[in-house]
Amino acid sequence: MWEKYGKIENMETEERIFAWSLDGFGSKLFRITEPTKIRFVNRYTPMDKDENDHEIKHNREFEYPSFEAFWREFTDHPLWLRFHPIFIHKDYKPFLRDFFANIPQGSLTMGEKLRFFLWLHKLD
Repeated sequence: MWEKYGKIENMETEERIFAWSLDGFGSKLFRITEPTKIRFVNRYTPMDKDENDHEIKHNREFEYPSFEAFWREFTDHPLWLRFHPIFIHKDYKPFLRDFFANIPQGSLTMGEKLRFFLWLHKLD
């Protein structure tokens, strides 16, 4: 049926590959596949309050050259282990399993160990 319209060029696909949250905040990382490249876009909505104490949400996004670049920045945050993983795409679970396998558990506090195992559970 669609053949009579010709080939559709410049299609892009967008797929969620990672999402996390903590205390009402979080973000989602998307893999956007275009005809000539793949982009990784992190979307998040920080919240502020106006002079009348009404909540104002701002949609923001930041682009990364790769998932690995996103992950390096994500784990640079001193409290990243406290963030709750909501979704991890199956394509990136092997990378994250390797990452977590290289964390020396002896250096973690009891609370960090609990969070560590919550992350591992999400990678099953």
